[in-house]
Amino acid sequence: MFTVYNMLQLPIMKRAVSQTNSSFGMQTPVEWVSIIEMPVENFVRKNEVVLTAGIGCENDENKLLSFAQEVIDAEAAALIIATGRYLNVIPDNVIQFCETHDFPLIEIPWEIRFADVSHAISTALHQRERSFVEHSDKVRKELLEIILNGEGVARIASYLEKSLFMPVVITDRQGNIKTKKSKSTQDLEERWNAHLLQRGDPLYFKLEESSDNNTLPNNMHWLIIDNKEVLQLTVQSAREIQGFILLEWPEHLPEDEVFQEHTLILLEHAVTTSALCFLHDQAALETEMRLKDDFVWSLAKGKFDSKDNALSRAKSLGYNLNIPYLCVVAKPENFHYLFENDSSQDISFENWRKLIGEMMEEEVNHTGRTMYLKTMSTFQKEELIIYVELQSEKSVETAYPFIELLQYRIEQKKPNIIVSWGIAKTYGEDFFHVGFEEAYSALDIGRRQKGNGYITTYANTRFDRALLALTENEELRNITEVIIEPLQRYSLERKIDLVHTFIIYNRHKGNVSQTARELNLHRQSLLYRLRKIETLTGCSLDDSDEMFLIDLSIRLHTISVNKDKNTNHHTK
Repeated sequence: MFTVYNMLQLPIMKRAVSQTNSSFGMQTPVEWVSIIEMPVENFVRKNEVVLTAGIGCENDENKLLSFAQEVIDAEAAALIIATGRYLNVIPDNVIQFCETHDFPLIEIPWEIRFADVSHAISTALHQRERSFVEHSDKVRKELLEIILNGEGVARIASYLEKSLFMPVVITDRQGNIKTKKSKSTQDLEERWNAHLLQRGDPLYFKLEESSDNNTLPNNMHWLIIDNKEVLQLTVQSAREIQGFILLEWPEHLPEDEVFQEHTLILLEHAVTTSALCFLHDQAALETEMRLKDDFVWSLAKGKFDSKDNALSRAKSLGYNLNIPYLCVVAKPENFHYLFENDSSQDISFENWRKLIGEMMEEEVNHTGRTMYLKTMSTFQKEELIIYVELQSEKSVETAYPFIELLQYRIEQKKPNIIVSWGIAKTYGEDFFHVGFEEAYSALDIGRRQKGNGYITTYANTRFDRALLALTENEELRNITEVIIEPLQRYSLERKIDLVHTFIIYNRHKGNVSQTARELNLHRQSLLYRLRKIETLTGCSLDDSDEMFLIDLSIRLHTISVNKDKNTNHHTK
């Protein structure tokens, strides 16, 4: 920044005398110079140096005072008055007025040509601007070289640290540090991690106000961490925050130093370069995740023509298929509720769901590493498909501790989430598709039997699977339709659920009082419904065989409907 003080150091100004003791005014930036006599009107711009000979003010101190006031009101940088021709001396009241307003008032001899002064200031401004352009170009090229060499944000942080002589770390949008640990940044990293634990997601920090009221650019904020000032720069691209650059500001360095052109240029280029690095890393990560998702989904669906093909693809993605895996399927049950109550989100439901799916896959990886188990996973159609390594023949014993830890980690990231789980029975190196079908079937049956939020194993669903087999019998299907259809039609027309009434009645083993109490019905109303069930089905509720037939028909109908839904889900 070229200031009034810098201007006074020019050779042309060696005979100039500052008439005011303006320490603050001397730091005012100079952007241009003009030669003006009365009146000022609108001819003076902000941060402009005004040259005048005081023409028209020779015999009127008040006119010169008024002229000085108009120059100050125009927010000029300084007023230079030439004495010796029109003015012999600058009046005391003018000097005192400028002193009061902390405004630089400078006197030069008449012999110094205004054209020479204007030329010298303009040349200095041009040279300084040129040096900034050269500095900016140099920084841009050096940082671009970091990107071209594929060195990433760790190298950018090192570059900033050497240029600014202060500790620098770079984090992702969640606040996770992406730079290498070093002695110079160790304290900053520890304080930042402690701050993160206390304050949570850095995207929603309530920023601490600095003691300095200077306005920073929108992407810069002062944070107070452990009584130390940290300058936080937001790295953003396409309106999406990618991460943050953190600079531990030295105590001896005024906050104003951040406004120095060389510093601002360096920080702006560092932010831009970091954004490019984050985008590159994100694109590479998304490509890898997409390939892994497609691979695991293909395993689950049994789409590989040969084992050799699957092994080749697995090796390129860092997976090992030569170990036994058990399939687990998890389904978040309350996505829409969580989305509607997530005050921090400002994205579409589809994008929000995608982020939650990525979070759950990441937690699968963390859980596997914690338990020293190999894992593979993919998030498809609001369901998380997991293959977890078996280290013993007791498959379920392996699955439960894994699920419990994974459930805990997911709930830490997304409180109030409800997840249902299904665990396969078959496992091994070549049973990926079979394992998925079993785990999905266990999940589906468990949700219907127990409700949401439970763990169900395929081995414990034999009864329901037996019913599924019975649904293939054509004669049983016809009997089921004859019994169920009139009950459903009546329920639809009269808004009275006779199927549910029968289920509760059968659960209480024909006890009318207990059934009426649970359904919150008058005894006579329940008896009316029971007689209507007998009339529509042609079965007597006093006959145990016919009771069994109605119960079996309801079970077969329910499981057939869910089987059709399951089939449609798999074919989409």
